[in-house]
Amino acid sequence: MINVASLLLAAALFTVGVLHFLWAVGVYWPATSQEDLARKAIPDSEEIPTLLTALVAALLVGAAYVALAANWDGLRFVPDWLYAMGIWGLVAVMALRGLVEPFTTSKGNELYNRLNRRVYAPFCVVLALLGVVVAVG
Repeated sequence: MINVASLLLAAALFTVGVLHFLWAVGVYWPATSQEDLARKAIPDSEEIPTLLTALVAALLVGAAYVALAANWDGLRFVPDWLYAMGIWGLVAVMALRGLVEPFTTSKGNELYNRLNRRVYAPFCVVLALLGVVVAVG
């Protein structure tokens, strides 16, 4: 079960990381344009910040590696306690993003706010829960 959780968490994080990388290099799928993507993905911007999006992509792919290495010793190359801290850090970030951010006063556009409440925040909560399963395992 724990290995399945690690695989699911890593696959989800890697997929979202690749999606962010594509956005950073100018592929705006599933949106039709940069403006459309910005309206859906960023609360108060009309364009995608390339450097920040690339940084988020790298962090997500790194988190995918941590999710796998947390339960597979063969993938580790630093002390074990760093993987434990990394997975709990991931849980904290995803839980905060999923549980706190949707309830803050949002200045974003209506489309972003709706997607945030219905898709982004619940997805982050699921990632946090998978992270707990991986961390405790």
